[in-house]
Amino acid sequence: MSEHSDRSTDGEFGAWPISDEQPQRIGRRWLMLACAVILIGVGASLTAALMWRSSVNARNAQNFQTGAANVSGTLDMLIRRDTDFVRSVQAVMTLEPNLSASAFKRWATQLEDHQAQLGTLGALLVRSVPASQLASFQAQRDRDPAFRALVDNHLETVAPSGRAHYCLLSGGSALIGQSSEVALTLEGDWCDPTSLIGGYRQDGTTRAQFTQSITESGQFAAYSAKTAGVTTLILESAVYRQGVPLNTVAERLRDVRGWVLGSFDIGTLLRSSLHGEHGLTVTLYHQDPGQGPLEFIGSTGATAGAHPLTHRSTLGVDGIWTVKVAGAPIATGPSANVQAIVLFLAGLIATLLLSALVLVLARSRERALGMVREKTVQLRHQALHDALTGLPNRVLALDRAEQMLARARRQQLPVAALYLDIDGFKEVNDTFGHAAGDQLLRLVAGRLESVIREGDTAARLAGDEFVVLVDGSTLDAGPELVAERLLDVLRRPYDMRMEIGRELALTASVGIAYGVRDSAEQLLRDADVALYEAKAAGRDRYMLFRDAMQTAIQDRMAIQLDLACALEREELFLLYQPTFDLESERVIGVEALIRWRHPTRGTLAPAEFIPIAEASAMIAPIGRWVLREACAQLARWHAQGHMLGVSVNISADQLDDPGLIEDVRDALRESSLDASALTLEVAEEALMRDPEVAVARLGPLRDLGVRIAIDDFGTEYSSLAHLRRMPADALKIDRSLISGIASSEQAAALIQTLVQLGRTLELETLAEGIEDQAQLQSLQREQCDHGQGFLFSRPLDVSAMDAFLGASAANGRPPSDARLLASPRDRP
Repeated sequence: MSEHSDRSTDGEFGAWPISDEQPQRIGRRWLMLACAVILIGVGASLTAALMWRSSVNARNAQNFQTGAANVSGTLDMLIRRDTDFVRSVQAVMTLEPNLSASAFKRWATQLEDHQAQLGTLGALLVRSVPASQLASFQAQRDRDPAFRALVDNHLETVAPSGRAHYCLLSGGSALIGQSSEVALTLEGDWCDPTSLIGGYRQDGTTRAQFTQSITESGQFAAYSAKTAGVTTLILESAVYRQGVPLNTVAERLRDVRGWVLGSFDIGTLLRSSLHGEHGLTVTLYHQDPGQGPLEFIGSTGATAGAHPLTHRSTLGVDGIWTVKVAGAPIATGPSANVQAIVLFLAGLIATLLLSALVLVLARSRERALGMVREKTVQLRHQALHDALTGLPNRVLALDRAEQMLARARRQQLPVAALYLDIDGFKEVNDTFGHAAGDQLLRLVAGRLESVIREGDTAARLAGDEFVVLVDGSTLDAGPELVAERLLDVLRRPYDMRMEIGRELALTASVGIAYGVRDSAEQLLRDADVALYEAKAAGRDRYMLFRDAMQTAIQDRMAIQLDLACALEREELFLLYQPTFDLESERVIGVEALIRWRHPTRGTLAPAEFIPIAEASAMIAPIGRWVLREACAQLARWHAQGHMLGVSVNISADQLDDPGLIEDVRDALRESSLDASALTLEVAEEALMRDPEVAVARLGPLRDLGVRIAIDDFGTEYSSLAHLRRMPADALKIDRSLISGIASSEQAAALIQTLVQLGRTLELETLAEGIEDQAQLQSLQREQCDHGQGFLFSRPLDVSAMDAFLGASAANGRPPSDARLLASPRDRP
């Protein structure tokens, strides 16, 4: 052996003698090990490639099933919305069975002004006319200009034919009425036994037979037709007399008053259901309740491949709707075979490298050094990365932010820090557990990494807080575009079926700090301040940091700290605004309005501190205090002979609190007040946020005897179905609608509709914000029940209210000096 070989041997094995044959035996063993590694590696690579190919195929098929389910769910929502539209028309015709074409046109115009209906082409009204009224009905209908426009002046008179009733068009949409391609008989007698339906129903069914089947079933029928050159979905339903039993066919045939038809653009509905889903074809079928086979409605989308996947689902929306989605497997990258080949080649290369490494690391010293190097890298990675998501942690994020700021100062380029967190993450943790929360954070981290560009950094700071650092050289379109991209990718549903058995849809809020700062800490602090503003503005949005935000946050924090002591220091107080019977103009009750007498800011209105109370979980004790104080004061007025009622506003957060029922019960018990004297006012927006929860919460309150009023009514969309189920006693019409009642025909018509709706549902109506005599007279003409506003009185403290009640009791009307407008800060 050479001198170098001797030193190596001594260093490795000390003084132990080594024979010439020992290195050969060691070499043969390592060579055999390397061959075994190659054989095992080739087998493992082939197995992994085959398993990967199977996994990719399964994932692609799963992607197709998910996309098809999304299409079916969207189509279910669209069809339900269209049937709700027809139900609205049906409800109007039920309430007003003799509705003229002009009146229906005004109602439809108001509906279009308040809610645009995607794909809606219009509606038709058909009346069941007794033979004795045939001539007078046709004469009155044909004189109506709206009806003449509907049929484009092509009037056709139906002569008596000896039947007891006739089915005649009475109103509807001009778009349907003037179409020469509509597959419906608009003129003449719809119950003529010789008239066919037309459209895609070519089975010989007559219009009379079809109309009778709809009347007998009491449910919707659907078929397709041509309207204004567009293939449309026609939804048709019978209208019956209001308030009669409709349990049997005989009862429905006896009490039918007409029929309504709604027309919707099938192409628009189907294309809307495919939004965001590519390469799919959707086909829609319908089977009328108790009728024959499925009927083809429409189809749209890409052409399916030679071996498409199919997904069928059934929608139970007034009959049986069948949705068929077809398409080739949706691949998110290269084909499964290509990926399998790449994986096999990668495994083969790794195997060869590993076998070479085995030969190279035949000596224990090299093996030990390699392990030390590997552990060093792992420890360094663990020190600078988040253990849960693998993203850089706060330490590494601050270091990279400092590097970006240093480059920005040299290159005179701005940088951006996008601070974000997940809206509702705490609820996910509390509801589904921390394991589900951890998986959600991993999915979020993966999405962030998928959208950032090379050179940018996505890091997890703590909890559900993340930051994305964008270098100035990549900010070619501004940080707002980056924020939009982040919000868009984080809105997509998260696959949490393994953890909670369902997908989870969440949003995120983003705060942006843009420009150059003195330090990375300052950059992240400003982004965090902007994130707070985004949360306060309603979430699912981004906010760009402005210097004024820091001042606003400090001011808000000061109010929050002072509010924590406001109850203890007795700084909160109530004002009372009288409520009047509009017919007699006598006081019937008061509304309790909270104010805060701040030691340095003066008197604060609710809008200045109630949102802060809700955000800091202080709304519950404040709400309990308002209930007890209002009930106690009303009890004192009752003892003085003023038999009034009191109304207390309930916020959305209070409505969500299970302790609300006990708070109300305690306030009534402590004041010995009859429950019927207390009215809880809940904003329409809070009720419609989750109608099922609202009904469940308000039902027990109403069982106590407490009255329920829907506040700010008319500012949100409330379906008749929800409104009829809501345990309410009164509708409080919003002041924004009252302000234009005397000067706007549309506002007056809307108020008339709301008052009539309240009367139909046996609910009292109360108008708020009455400020002049013209508004009062208009409301009195419409027979609105109650009202309040500065025309009668501004909100008053207890002593002023005592004087007001005394003067009202003496004169029988509100005193003249109370009819003065107050400053905007006095408004409720």
